[in-house]
Amino acid sequence: MLRPSIRLLLAIVASVSLLLAGSAGVASADRGHGKGKQAHGQHVKHDKSKAHKKGKKSRKHGKRHSGRGDFTLTILHNNDGESSLLPGEVDGAEYGGIARFVTKVGAERREAGKRSYDRGESRRRGVVTLNSGDNFLAGLTREASNEAGVDYDARAVQLVGYDALGIGNHEFDFGPGVFADFAEAVQSGRKTLPLVSANLDFSTEPSTADLDQLVPSTIVKERGERIGVVGLTTDELDQVSSPGDIGIGDDLAGIAQAQVDRLERKGVDKIVLVSHLQGLQSELDLVGSLSGVDVVIGGGGDEILAEPGDDLVPGDEENIFGDYPQLAEDADGDTVPVVTTPGNYRYVGVLQVTFDRKGEVIDIDGDDSGIEVVDESSRPDREAVRTIEEPVAEARAELEAEVVASTEVVLDNARAVKRVREANLGNLIADAHLAGASEQASELGLSTPQVFFMNGGGIRGEDLDVPVGDISVADTFSLQPFGNFLSVAEDVPFQTIRDIVENGVDDGVGTEDGGFIQVSDGTEVLINLDGTVESLVLADGTVVVDGGATQSGTATIAQLNFSAGGGDGQPDLSEVPGVTVTQTPLGDQVSLRNFLEATGTVTAAEYPRAGEGRILFNNPGGPGQDPAN
Repeated sequence: MLRPSIRLLLAIVASVSLLLAGSAGVASADRGHGKGKQAHGQHVKHDKSKAHKKGKKSRKHGKRHSGRGDFTLTILHNNDGESSLLPGEVDGAEYGGIARFVTKVGAERREAGKRSYDRGESRRRGVVTLNSGDNFLAGLTREASNEAGVDYDARAVQLVGYDALGIGNHEFDFGPGVFADFAEAVQSGRKTLPLVSANLDFSTEPSTADLDQLVPSTIVKERGERIGVVGLTTDELDQVSSPGDIGIGDDLAGIAQAQVDRLERKGVDKIVLVSHLQGLQSELDLVGSLSGVDVVIGGGGDEILAEPGDDLVPGDEENIFGDYPQLAEDADGDTVPVVTTPGNYRYVGVLQVTFDRKGEVIDIDGDDSGIEVVDESSRPDREAVRTIEEPVAEARAELEAEVVASTEVVLDNARAVKRVREANLGNLIADAHLAGASEQASELGLSTPQVFFMNGGGIRGEDLDVPVGDISVADTFSLQPFGNFLSVAEDVPFQTIRDIVENGVDDGVGTEDGGFIQVSDGTEVLINLDGTVESLVLADGTVVVDGGATQSGTATIAQLNFSAGGGDGQPDLSEVPGVTVTQTPLGDQVSLRNFLEATGTVTAAEYPRAGEGRILFNNPGGPGQDPAN
């Protein structure tokens, strides 16, 4: 936290800077996120009428006060690695990759003790390395781990050498058992690596109940100082992932504050909140309800915090959220730096803060803080190459070489399509799973499902369209990576079926909602612009909704077990009276692969990019594929 006297000094300096800039003809502009745009080295003038003070600390070390620095701490951080262990190419150059990331972190860690000493900083220095969650993601890399019996993401964590790990939502995509295995695999044997989340109760889930490394908070010791680390995970975890019986607390501010107070009673006066709330604005909003937190590291949003002209991965300069760090005012009126990084091991965040003897943040060094791009200037770590990148690349190459089908039409996989309206890729996957679920129903003696509802958020593939050409086994893992199983639900009331459809548009049509459903062949849906269903007819002619009125009756439907259990905000069918839900042994990736192998060639006649009219919107000018068009 920055003392009130510092904030007053900063405001005065900022005012003078703005006056000077104005006399020189320098204009201010809005970036569209409420951040003040400034020339390099100017100061941010904080608007006291707003709850959050956002803007970048001076790159010219202007944010000082006359107090003496007692300890200067460099916090190295990242988030959302999401199994992106191999480097990617942009404009002919490689970026990211765990081998270069390990090297970059090591270099920044060594540099932390050598950085230039500035007035107000302490010559007693330390460094900690923290992570705010989503350390792995379903897909080809996880499949490589499964095939080899080696958790490559856990090995990456070990080589980076974190002091504490936050916990995100994707850690639970395969269920709590896989997360528990990961929590064990990241341990190096030298010392326990804590995984922190204060609002998750692991004692209620058998697979995690006995893991001592799962803690609400921890204390990291560095150069004789104790740094408290408190964790938080999104309270919507059960809607976006599969945490099993893990308890989820939703009073994030109260839960975090209790941990902060506990640490302070132990004499810890330097506290970092590591949170994964799915978007940095959530962390900025949360700070106003907290007291005693000195730094917040967010995850889940992939925001880019930088200034124009900073070294970034090509293309990222177009998506700058704001300056590094963001500033938010806490419950005591103190200013707290809030930071994050884009994911996929492309950046290392570096935040240098100086504390006085009372544990107050008295300085943030702008010159020595920011996000550092992981590029070809970092030599790949040999051990990471040998034990991670090479075996993962080999496994991926084998899966990519095995062709299961081909497509003559581009299959739309953009978020703005599959989570908003009918997408031909969504149609294909829904058809594949209806075929698979129908076969399973026959084998298990169940009623034949009349429709398959596929949630748009469950279609992955890095949100990249599937181009014309071969479709490989690797593509099927990429598109359906989570290891979900097809489920058949019998005797589902028509009102519940309507609720499933309306859930994906309850925040408004056109919103990119992971709960937006894609439907199997023959089913026709007409949605009003207020998000209500005007009509819904299943493939066999069963009328569920007519003229906006829900009809009486039940039907047999099929979904992924994630959706049937209430994922992405959909109704939990196991809690609907009279409904029988049966999870089949057929996995989503195998179901898609089987269908593609049987199809051979995906044609434009069967899956046109313009859609088939399975889902239409009741626009003023008549039904259309896109809302309000």
